[in-house]
Amino acid sequence: MRIILNNDKIKVVKAVTQQKLKNMSGHDLQLDILAQEENGKLFNVEVQNHSSGAAARRARYHLSLLDAHSLPKGEVYQKLPDNYVIFITQYDVLKGGLPIYHINRIIEENNVAFADGSHIIYVNNKIKDNTPLGRLMHDFNCADPDDMYYPELAEKARYFKETEKGLTNMGDVFEKLLAKREKEAVEKAAKEKNIEFAKGLLADGMSI
Repeated sequence: MRIILNNDKIKVVKAVTQQKLKNMSGHDLQLDILAQEENGKLFNVEVQNHSSGAAARRARYHLSLLDAHSLPKGEVYQKLPDNYVIFITQYDVLKGGLPIYHINRIIEENNVAFADGSHIIYVNNKIKDNTPLGRLMHDFNCADPDDMYYPELAEKARYFKETEKGLTNMGDVFEKLLAKREKEAVEKAAKEKNIEFAKGLLADGMSI
């Protein structure tokens, strides 16, 4: 988080993987990583191997649920913290050739920041240069802990690759990730089926 946001003062007090966010009237989310800073800011980090998984409207929806879970009943809106959705993508989804993209709202007429505390960030994993962010992207794809730049990541990689407990935990994470991907595939197939069904009804109505 400190590298991506270029802020050495960030202090994460809680981080969980495969966190589920419920929406009582709509689509639930299962987040890859949900982290909370000491001042209440929430960071949702999603690692996407396919461009379709990092669509702009998906980022918007993730941010909307983060906001909905950040403001307790009865609180004033000023208590809503800054929240961040960060997509780390295997490909350059936004196609600008940049290592990182910060998406923040502005007032179009005068190009002044709207400053509502919402932040969407895309990190392009394709660029692995000699910057701190580039080194981080290198480590994300590196299988050898001895070839990593950051000792914190190397230590975790060794834990998951070389210890029995780490291997067990990694297996649990992969099972949850596969379950998430399978659920998304089922939901996509069901949606496509409903669309085809609706088209069929329209066609029947036209023929009548």
